[in-house]
Amino acid sequence: MWMPIRAIACFRTRWRMAEALASRRAGTSVLTIVYRALSRLRYPTLAAVSQNGIESFTLVEPRLQQHFDNIMKRKKITFCCLIFLISLSFAREIPVKKIDFFGVERVSKKSVQRWFDLPQGSPFDADDLHRKCQALLQGYATSGMPYTQIDSLTYHILPDSSAAFVRVYIREGKMLETGDITLLGFEQDEEVEILQSFYTKSGREFQTQKLERDLDESLIDFEKQGFPFIKYDLQAITLDSLSPSTYQIGLTFKAAKGPRLVLKEIQIAGNEVTKDHVLLREIRIREGDIYDYKKVSKIPSRLMKLGYFRRVHEPGVFWVTGNDGGLLINVEEGNTSSFDGVVGYTPGTDDEKGYFTGLINIHLGNLFGTGRSFSAHWQKRDRFSQDMMFHYREPWVAGFPVHVGIGFNQLIQDSTYIQRDYGVDVMLPLVESFSLLGDVKKSSILPDSLGSHMLGIPRSETISASIGIQYDSRDDLLNPRSGIYYFTSVETGAKKNIGPETIIEDYDLDRKVANKRFVFDFDFFLPTFRRQLFALSFNGRQIQSSEEYIPVPDQYRLGGTLSLRGYREDQFRGTSVFWTNMEYRYLLGPRSRAFVFCDMGYYYAKNPNGVKEDFKIGYGFGVRLETGLGIMGIDYGLAYGEKQGLMSGLLHVGLVNEF
Repeated sequence: MWMPIRAIACFRTRWRMAEALASRRAGTSVLTIVYRALSRLRYPTLAAVSQNGIESFTLVEPRLQQHFDNIMKRKKITFCCLIFLISLSFAREIPVKKIDFFGVERVSKKSVQRWFDLPQGSPFDADDLHRKCQALLQGYATSGMPYTQIDSLTYHILPDSSAAFVRVYIREGKMLETGDITLLGFEQDEEVEILQSFYTKSGREFQTQKLERDLDESLIDFEKQGFPFIKYDLQAITLDSLSPSTYQIGLTFKAAKGPRLVLKEIQIAGNEVTKDHVLLREIRIREGDIYDYKKVSKIPSRLMKLGYFRRVHEPGVFWVTGNDGGLLINVEEGNTSSFDGVVGYTPGTDDEKGYFTGLINIHLGNLFGTGRSFSAHWQKRDRFSQDMMFHYREPWVAGFPVHVGIGFNQLIQDSTYIQRDYGVDVMLPLVESFSLLGDVKKSSILPDSLGSHMLGIPRSETISASIGIQYDSRDDLLNPRSGIYYFTSVETGAKKNIGPETIIEDYDLDRKVANKRFVFDFDFFLPTFRRQLFALSFNGRQIQSSEEYIPVPDQYRLGGTLSLRGYREDQFRGTSVFWTNMEYRYLLGPRSRAFVFCDMGYYYAKNPNGVKEDFKIGYGFGVRLETGLGIMGIDYGLAYGEKQGLMSGLLHVGLVNEF
């Protein structure tokens, strides 16, 4: 019966043994300390004896001596258990229960608590108090009281190590007041103008952070004027005692403006494929220009938006002789071409055979290092539907910042009609991140006999033109972390219904029809925590027509990977469609992320059978993973209110291979 009692005694006294170990003196064995801890249980049968310097436990009652000796044969195991329990007691973190600051008068206690950075409930670490005191004094110094001292710091830990209490006694020093600030190296009028732009004024509270900000802004102003090598050297500091509570500090700086730099050469490094002239035309800086800080600072963002580079370093400035100098632009090229492919198979039934579906996207960017691009798209949605697209883009036509593209689209829909589009599009960059877009295209609808008679689709031709604006401040086109994308356009078109005559007469169709289309896209990326962000997208499409009922080919499609996940591709159609995509993303790498999403969509259509409209919700999760083959995309979406169960969703899989 002694083993259970002893085990209970060991567990109940592990904190007492820890306390005994903490007060151990040199020359005292661990066994004696363990005995001292056990003796606090006040068992009358335990005693300690020492023979030839060897300590051991002995039971006073002879009838229990033999049983205790048997137990001590296994003391190694028990002793290891005791040491383990003791180590657990030492590993326990002691929380800070309360921290008090005394002597705080000229600043808020919230500021002092922020500088000391020891919130209530945080683990107590005595070795870290010195660093926190230094941070506290640094906070006072930046607030204009560099002579503040810490008289003393005390802390108290409860005997059971359940809490720690800290007290900090502060002696606030004299407040620094701004005196005269002198800038040598300038003309008198120029010095006065610079000092007037400073937020640091004579007679006000002196703050080092505010003065540093004033000096930095002054340097930037001179850089904008073409002086990239300007600098301020501190020459002298004066300190005058105005009162028992205030010092006045005076500062003298000497300015070295350096040359007003003329960029005689622009060097580019790291571009193995891209031609030099492609980069030079994008940075909007020419050889012979005066150095302009604003233009130079925009070089990395302008080049990154091309999509050719993995990284663009901050431009370097170098001096040659006199007023002559140059720029060094260092880039790291990335993959500019991509291949995106998906293959699916729909199993057959008793009535029909199975069939394959698929998607292929090919994009060849920066062809031959010239900035030209070519894109091709093919998709087979089901047994009877497929579409294809080809597009070519020529940048900087005739040396002007005008990008022109030509394209062709064809859609075969359910073997009921064929739609073909031919068009020319133009993009004109206006200012930073803003562009003006426009296009002209011709569309033709070629229905078969089934589509004409059952759906009332006539053969038609439409000529249309559109104009729109685009704003893009995303920091990365493939995996953005912050920024905004906005696009809106208005299109007007003239449609001519050609025939068959029976369809036009039976459905009372107009020969000439006027159409208007409206497009709206807005994407917003908001960083939240480290490597996390919230992505929100709003999208809308609408067509207005002089026709009472707008034919199916002219309507917009909704559903699938790019709009409403959890539903089939282009499952819904309407003359007005709206959808929003909400994602919370965790960035796994420069090109990888995991996310959860919720998509909401609405469509409206009016046809001879009545009005059809509905609101749909899809939700789920997905990943984008950068692999050796490319970027793999997997989205698993569930349709809210449709099929029930986790396994009833739709899986959208894609692969983008860059080369």
